[in-house]
Amino acid sequence: MTDSNPYIELEPDEIELDQNDEFYWRQCHPTYLDGGVPSVQMFCESTGDKGKISGARSLKATAQLAYEERRQRGAQTAGTWGVTVAEITNAGTRAVDDSAADGSLPTGHTYVDYRHLDTKPSLRAVRSMLHQAAVARPRQWPPIE
Repeated sequence: MTDSNPYIELEPDEIELDQNDEFYWRQCHPTYLDGGVPSVQMFCESTGDKGKISGARSLKATAQLAYEERRQRGAQTAGTWGVTVAEITNAGTRAVDDSAADGSLPTGHTYVDYRHLDTKPSLRAVRSMLHQAAVARPRQWPPIE
């Protein structure tokens, strides 16, 4: 980490996403829905995340595949929402594909990196921006009827 680069150095098998129009798929736990719309909790850390918020990248997994793999692993999801790499960058962070690092990860496993956000206000701001971008478009899977 340097003054010009706030991020923690990537592992050898990790790749920062750089295609601005690529999507990062994020699953929303059913308890995070409010009237069918995800709350900002969708972008909060869970136990064990260690500043790496799990999702999948659209270059390697469809919204449907990300949803189905989540359910196959026994986890609950109310659906897949997406934010673009540009939206992640504009929020003040990055998306990193770490799927090559561990063969047991879901297809196209990618994380949004919160590790450089050292204050609660900066973390809240990033989560809020990602949440706003995600709910500005419809759920990506399953289709809204």
